[in-house]
Amino acid sequence: MYGFAHSGPAGGDQHLQSGGGAVSYGAMPPAYGGAPLMAEKANAEPPRHRSRINVTAVLICLVAPCILFCTVSAALSFPLRRESPALAGIAVVVAALIMVASVYLAISTTYKRWEGKTMREPFWYIFFGATMALSFTGAYGLGETNWWNNVLPYMDLQTLDTRYNVDPTTTLGQQLMDVGRVVFAEGSHVDVTRSIGFKNVDQYCVAPIVHNTPGVAPESYDFWAIGLNCCSGGSPDFHCGDYANPGARGGLRIARADQREFYRLAVQQAEAAYNMRSQHPLFFYWVADPGAELESYKADARKSFFLGNLSFFAMQLLLVLVGVVVYAKF
Repeated sequence: MYGFAHSGPAGGDQHLQSGGGAVSYGAMPPAYGGAPLMAEKANAEPPRHRSRINVTAVLICLVAPCILFCTVSAALSFPLRRESPALAGIAVVVAALIMVASVYLAISTTYKRWEGKTMREPFWYIFFGATMALSFTGAYGLGETNWWNNVLPYMDLQTLDTRYNVDPTTTLGQQLMDVGRVVFAEGSHVDVTRSIGFKNVDQYCVAPIVHNTPGVAPESYDFWAIGLNCCSGGSPDFHCGDYANPGARGGLRIARADQREFYRLAVQQAEAAYNMRSQHPLFFYWVADPGAELESYKADARKSFFLGNLSFFAMQLLLVLVGVVVYAKF
């Protein structure tokens, strides 16, 4: 019969010829287009599932770097550094060891996963090690800057004496070697016409503090108003501190020894340029209220510490959120 073919002896299997493919007699022919569809499904990639977030790991990555940052910056910023340097040093060293251990753990876990020796996912280990290193570095920088610019000057000046009604014409610098705050006599002012600057990366500006005594010149110009980057250096254009305030007669002594040497070199230039002599130069920030200016060091130290820690916490929180999104998607 048309459409059938007999193969082999009588009673053998009968086959249905359909489009060149043989199927057993009585079997259902494949649906049109069915075979290619099943092949596509078989070759399709299995659906990807997002990685499960380890909440404990996320919290550790958020909290631990912040604690380390606060500990290191506090140990380097607070008076504990002078009162108990051993304790402050131990705190910093322990924090450094914890940071190194976290970095080593991240490297070790990544290497073992690469070699197939562990099934642990190294993502949060790497994140933790990197942010711990960032935390220690940032805290160390904040603590050192805060200590040298704010805390140490405040502590040093607190131990020095305060003098009032000092006449720069009749008083010599060696008489006030133990003084940190000075209120000069009425009529004292900064002589900006004889100012000068010494350049060494920054411009170290100086101008003599004189008194309005007609016809009387000091034996030695020992009192100098100072400032950083507030003059051109070559011309007398001193504009540091409260130089323009007619009521300002106060001086707050510089406490940073590293800057003092450059101001002394500026005074030597002024001696040569203006034919003047300074045997024992003392350097002061020219201010209206030396006491309030001194207290500003303490306020700036606290402000730097709290703003630094708050900024790091905000940055760490942002990094953790980004890490969670990246880990969940990839």
